Parts: sequence; C-alpha cells; structure tokens
Amino acid sequence: MLTIRKLSLGQGYRYLMDSIAVGDGRVDQSSELTRYYAESGTPPGRWKGKGLADLGGGEGIEHDSEVTESQLWNMLGLVADPLTGDPVGQALRIRRVSMSDRIKAKVARLPETLTGEDRALAIETIKAEEAQAEKKIGKPVAGFDLTFSPSKSVSVAWALADAETKAIIYRCHQRAIDYVLGYAEREVIHSRSGKNGVLQEDVTGISAASFTHYDSRAGDPQLHDHVIVWNRAKSISDGKWRTLDGSGLYKSIVTLGVMHEGVLSDLLTEALGVGWEERMTPGGMPKSEIIGVPTDLMEEFSQRVAAVREHKAHLVEQFTLAHGRAPSAVESVRLAQQANLETRQDKVHRSLAEMTDDWRQRAARYLDDDPTTFVASLANRNDLPLLGAGDLAEEMLQEVAGFALERVSERHATFGRINVLAEVHRQLQGLRFVSPDDRVAVAERTTDIALAEAIQISSPELYHIPERFKRADGTSRMRPKERHLYTTATLLDAEADLFRAARSLDAPVVSVGTVKAIAEMKLPGKDFTMSSDQALAVEAIATSPRRLDLLVGPAGTGKTTTMAGLRTAWELEHGAGSVIG
Repeated sequence: MLTIRKLSLGQGYRYLMDSIAVGDGRVDQSSELTRYYAESGTPPGRWKGKGLADLGGGEGIEHDSEVTESQLWNMLGLVADPLTGDPVGQALRIRRVSMSDRIKAKVARLPETLTGEDRALAIETIKAEEAQAEKKIGKPVAGFDLTFSPSKSVSVAWALADAETKAIIYRCHQRAIDYVLGYAEREVIHSRSGKNGVLQEDVTGISAASFTHYDSRAGDPQLHDHVIVWNRAKSISDGKWRTLDGSGLYKSIVTLGVMHEGVLSDLLTEALGVGWEERMTPGGMPKSEIIGVPTDLMEEFSQRVAAVREHKAHLVEQFTLAHGRAPSAVESVRLAQQANLETRQDKVHRSLAEMTDDWRQRAARYLDDDPTTFVASLANRNDLPLLGAGDLAEEMLQEVAGFALERVSERHATFGRINVLAEVHRQLQGLRFVSPDDRVAVAERTTDIALAEAIQISSPELYHIPERFKRADGTSRMRPKERHLYTTATLLDAEADLFRAARSLDAPVVSVGTVKAIAEMKLPGKDFTMSSDQALAVEAIATSPRRLDLLVGPAGTGKTTTMAGLRTAWELEHGAGSVIG
C-alpha cells in the first residue's frame, strides 16, 4: 500500500521529527539523530533520488547516505538546499509572527476596564478569529510523505524470521521502493513553468529522505518506510529549481502503490521462492499475501487495524442514530479519520531484538513449529514460471486489457491512462516476472492495447507548437503528459439509453392528491413527517411522466427520507410490491 500526505513549511519539519525521524518523539529534540538511531536500533534515515546530484551547487549528496538533523531542518524547516542551507527556487513569503504572539499582542491592547466574564469572552473571540485566519492563510508545501507499506504477510514473515532472512526481506523492500521512485521520477513527477504553470517541466530527479519503521502504534509488526520527497526539483529544460506539480503525483499514487506491490512480490519470490495467493481484505479489496501465512496469525498482528475498524463501526452507529440515515461516502471517510485519531496510542519504543522476542511469543500459539522454522517453510512454494516481457502471447494481453477496461469503466464514466494502468497492474499481480522492468513493460503494453479499444474524447492538438515547447516525443508541454480522456462504447450506449428514458413521457404517475396525503402523515417506521422541500421533491418525481427522474441533494438533506416518502406514495397508488429498489 502507498499513501501520500503533504508536509507544510515548519509544521512539516515538526511532524517529521516528532512522528517519523525520531519515532514519535522518543528522544529530546535537542539530541542529534545519531543518538536516536543508536538507542532505538532503528535504521538511520537515508537519502534517495537522482535529484541529490544537483544539491550543493552540484556537489551532491550520495545515494543511501545518512540523513542528518541539520539537513532535515534545511529541507523542511526552511525549504532550502539540504546540503548548504541556501534558498532554492522562488523566495517564500513566510509569516514571521506566530499565532500565539498575535493573540498576546491583541489581548495586551484590550481596555483595562474590560474585566471578568467580558474580558474572558473577548479573549476567546480573539483566539477564534486568529484560528480562522491561520486556516485561510495556509502554509507553503515543503514536501510529501510517501509511505510504502508491504502486505501484512510480508511484515509477519519479516518479524519472525532469523537474522539472515530478515535482512533479505528488508533489502527486497528497499529495492522495490527504489524502483518505484525511479519510475516516478521518469514518468510521474514534474514541475511547471510559465504564466499559471502552463508548461509542464520534466525534472532531473527528486531529493528524498527515507525512514524505516518496524511496528505500528499497537506494537504489531508493520515494516514500512516514510519517504519524504522534497518539494523542489531542477527542470531539465532550463536548469531552474521549481516546486513539484503535486496534482500529478496524487493522481498516480494508486498506480505507484500497486506497482510497488507487484515489484516487491517478484523480488521476494526471486530471493526466497515464496508463493502468493489472493485474499480479500475486510474492506472487500483483493490483496496478495504469502502462501502459508495463517490468516489468524495476520489478524493477531493487526490489532491497530481492528481497533480502528471497531471504533469506526461505533461512530457510524452513533451517526445513524443522530441523523436518521447512514453516513455518505465522504462522511464515512471522515468517521474513519476520526476513529484513527481517537484510537491512536503512544508508541512504546523498543529495540528490534526486544520487538522480535515479543512477536515470536505472540505467534507461538498459532504455529506448530518455532517461528524461524515456520518462516523457512514458506520458501520454495512458488510454482509459477518467471516471465519475461516477451513471454505472454498477444491474445493473453488482449484478454487482460479487455478485463481491465471493463473494470475501470465500471467505476469511471471517463478515465485516463493512469486509471487503466493501475487496473492492469492489479490484473498482473498473480503472475511472477523475472525483473521489475519486465513487469512494467508488460503493464505498459497491455495498457496500450486497452486504450486502443477505448474512445478518446479529449480534443487533439490542432495548433502549431514551437519546438521549445515540445517534449522529446513531439507532444506539447502545454498539455499534461497523460492528458487524454477516454470512455467506452458501452458507456456511451448506456448514456444514450438514459437520455432516451429521460425524454420518454409515457411513464406511470402518482396523483397530486396521493402525494399531499403522504406529506401530512408520518412515514412507515418513522415518528416524523417529511419536510416541505422533501414533499415537493416527492411530488415532482411522482407526478412526472418521464421514465427517468433524477434526485440530487447534498449530504444531510434527507434524500433517504425523501425516497421513503416516494416509495410510500407509489405503493399507496399502485399497490404493495410495485417498487423495486
């Protein structure tokens, strides 16, 4: 899995030091990171990316070299060159006065005659106003936190393995991250130039600090890396430093995540011979897990996930009781975020040796062998051939392409190449490849086949493009690299059917009198009547002769109640069972 989070100027550095670089504040902030690494046993942060060669005026930082605290402060605290501390790119307009200082200054100016409750109320008003002002101003983005997390079975195998196998799994994890970052540097990450950022700029590479974490907040094994990508990169066209185009990175995060999953699976199969099988997550998504890792053992080591899921279910229940309806998709995400925050625990900091002893004790009741023997038994279970880019027949690629296109069109009326590529990578997850390059080459070829069967609906480039505004492949830099939108004939046919239904005026109706009667009565199973706007919506739909009507309303406006009223009106006039939901 791959997630992304923005890190703002200043606050991003504090978050990095408190939650990532020093593992949720284990040591005093005045301590150098080297002391933390020595005391905790956590690997030191390491530098990654081709953009490192551009730092320090070309002096550069060596790939995989250790990250220092001063370099982190330069990068995220000042958005300056991590090596020299010199400003990079356009100067930032930073508010020098903190919110707390502004509040103190305003409180000091309050009249001395203002006392007691009136003074307290005035101070609270000042605080509220400053908080709102702070939100509106926002802060420049200093970087992006890309968090790479292998599947749970990988973390379990790593946690219980002997030292040699543990090191092999860790190296494969790092190699997979490096490969995906390299792909992102070439294909995904860009900057912009010109008025309103009209020109897309290719960059020489990224500068990123990577930090490995071993466990979750619940103390479960969870091998994962926070890769902090600096929001500065050098443009190839003119050598200038610019901010990254974050929108392209966000759009590609799912694709990069499934690519990482496939690449890591291949590397682990190559190194250990492990096999893979598809299992469904509690959320109903397929996930590749190592063959032989028991589900109950994975659940034992997923206490954090279970706690968040249980608390979210409680919050959903409370929401439903309070609002008389289930939460919308957006509200459900917010409840999940609330559940995540409200169940957060302080990390208990231990060395890897201490964690490993604890994990092996917890695993013992689920295993017939000792943990290291169990992990050794997972090896050499792969019975699939290791494929090269040219080993799959064109017919097979066409079959995968067709299925991927079908799956994407089920979720998107229009889509881009990045959507299809992500689905293709999902479909290829069950195959094993000789190398990451072979996997990506097959995915790209299959995506080309899929898009050849789709219908491009974005406009072609019909104007003259000066050479200086062209990419190496001849396309215009005034359009995003993956700018084309597609749809399918099936979707267009379905859309035409909907339009025809909306124009057809021969549908059964409900009388106005029936609707008025429903508006004045309590709905079945409810102790309230419809509001006036809900009753009007029911009337508009029930009395409409169109075969298709559309009801649109923001979350919280009572669409579920409105539909209950519509059903009641319809069945009152046309009989029970006349509504199919």
